[in-house]
Amino acid sequence: MKHKILIVTLLFFSIGFAQDSTLVKAETPKIVSKLQLGKSLNFNDVEIKFVEVLQDSRCPKGATCIWAGEAVVLVEVFKNGKFLEKKKLTFNARSYMKKELLTLFSSEKLNINGFNISPHPVAGEKIAPQDYNLQLEINN
Repeated sequence: MKHKILIVTLLFFSIGFAQDSTLVKAETPKIVSKLQLGKSLNFNDVEIKFVEVLQDSRCPKGATCIWAGEAVVLVEVFKNGKFLEKKKLTFNARSYMKKELLTLFSSEKLNINGFNISPHPVAGEKIAPQDYNLQLEINN
């Protein structure tokens, strides 16, 4: 019985001393939302509307391409119900590989960025306009 108590005590102390005493700053939670073409999403007093896919020349899955292509979308930004601006977002292989975010709105309390567009084209298949989704990253 004494051996069990000794082992439990040693384990308790070794776990306690093994923990790092430095404080780790927690990251702000990130939310990723999908916004369907023609729809709007509201975040506090900011509204983002996915207006149009201007171009989608991304290399389809199942195809061999010389150029990776890109997708260009048009988005409208509103604050407190008032139109702020139209923005073109260009998604290409370079921005995807670098995990670049395309800023739609930024303030002290809220950042909204374009993250990706889906679905990705597939060789021999056409994407219906209503199937397009803009993926947004929201940081509060």
